[in-house]
This record gives sequence, structure tokens and C-alpha cells, in this order.
Amino acid sequence: MDIVLASASKRRSKILSSCGIRHKVLVSRVRETMEGRSPSSIAVANAERKADKVAKKIKAGFIIGADTVVLLGKSIIGKPNDEAHAKMMLRQFSGRNISVYTGLCIIDAKTKIKVLDYEKSMVRVKKIRPKELSRYFRLLGPYDKAGGFSIEGVGSFIFDDIKGSYFNVLGLPTARLKYMFESLGQDVLKIIES
Repeated sequence: MDIVLASASKRRSKILSSCGIRHKVLVSRVRETMEGRSPSSIAVANAERKADKVAKKIKAGFIIGADTVVLLGKSIIGKPNDEAHAKMMLRQFSGRNISVYTGLCIIDAKTKIKVLDYEKSMVRVKKIRPKELSRYFRLLGPYDKAGGFSIEGVGSFIFDDIKGSYFNVLGLPTARLKYMFESLGQDVLKIIES
């Protein structure tokens, strides 16, 4: 069975591969929007748009769309626009709790059946001393992710106390994905074994 990831995220592809799920990558090139009533609805809508666009090119198989946004207080945050924006985000995150939402969409290309869902995790960001801020910024790049930074590598020094799915914070909540495949009548373990 063909699985297609409708995402440019190398990290999402790596997560699928680490689970033993063979897949192709077809980048949707859909422009992500921040319009919506809640972070979960924004993330799910973007994931659906990505999967929908790629599904038009596929006759059989399953297309996975995913999108991640961050909630800081009442502000919904996507990817930073540029370096200055990413630095501002890191300053804002310092000493705060953030919520990470990943929206998911799986489409069965043959039947056109679609499943939508999302995952939420909470992350505590340690207080960053002003003199360390620029050093962390240089070491945390690239900042092409929701919220601007990764919790892996140097990020593990400041992004701490995760409540919820670690893989959600990375951008692809695997347990949720498995559940969604099951709702489409697909056993992920059989997919891996085949």
C-alpha cells in the first residue's frame, strides 16, 4: 500500500521512516493560513488543504497532511517570517508555557474517505538569560518550524517538561496517526510488516 506524506518537513518524513513506514513525499506547496477560531482548527484546516491538494494527483493509497502551530497565551504562532521574528518568538517563549497543536488529515485516495484529528501537547520553556539568548538563537536553527525552533539537540536545554506526545511537539503524533489509520480500517503494524 502506498503512503504519501504531503509535507516538505524532513522531520515528519524521518519520523515515519523511524517507525518503519515506507512512504513517498509529495510536497503540496499549499500556503499555510493562520485564519481560524482556535489553534486546533487552524492546524487541522492546513493539514486538510495539504492532503487535498496532493490527493488530486494520487489514484490509490493514503495521503497524510500535517500542520503544527503553537499557542502562547492567546497568540497563535506558526513559522517565523524571518530571523528577527524568530528572535522575538524565542524572547517571548522564555520562562513560559506553550501549547503545541498538530493537525492531521489522512485521505484514502481510492474511496476519497477523509479522517481529521489533532493532538495537543504542553511544553515549558525555561527562563533564558538575556546574555544567552543570542547564543541559543544561533545554535537552535534552522527556524523553519512552528514556533521557530526544535526541541531536539540544543533545544532540549530549554524546552522542558512536556505534557502529552513528544512526537506531537516534533510535528507528527504517531500514536494519533495510528488511531486515525485504524478508523480507516488500516492496521499500521500490517503496513510495516508487509
